[in-house]
Amino acid sequence: MTYEQWASYSDDELDTLLEARRQPYLEADPLTERELLLLESNQIAQLYSLDAAPAGHRYALIDGQPVLLSNEDHTALLRINELARVPTIGSGVNIAPTAALTQADLINLYRLAEPEEGYNYAVLNGQVISLRDSAYETLQLIRIARAVL
Repeated sequence: MTYEQWASYSDDELDTLLEARRQPYLEADPLTERELLLLESNQIAQLYSLDAAPAGHRYALIDGQPVLLSNEDHTALLRINELARVPTIGSGVNIAPTAALTQADLINLYRLAEPEEGYNYAVLNGQVISLRDSAYETLQLIRIARAVL
């Protein structure tokens, strides 16, 4: 889906869609017990000058955009991240919290190979990842529905 298609939904429609799309990730058994995100909620709050996340919530960064996640959203995000592939980044290339990059922008900026058919690149909490289309779309839905800036 394009950003324009996502943006055409009301907040209630986005919430309903997100709850349906994240459910398989909530039901999946975790691959690991540890959290695999590089940045913690308090680090993101500090980086973006945000108030501390309210009880039962935490911040994450999806494609350079801070998002406020409920525990359920965060669990789904962790499961998506567990399924991600981490591509090789060119030496001397730093990952920047830059929002709204296209696939071509990500490929050029981080010197990535073209993604495999059915995969897309994203930047999740300071790490470039490659995801299957369905996981990528769920990740983008979380970003759009839970953006704080």
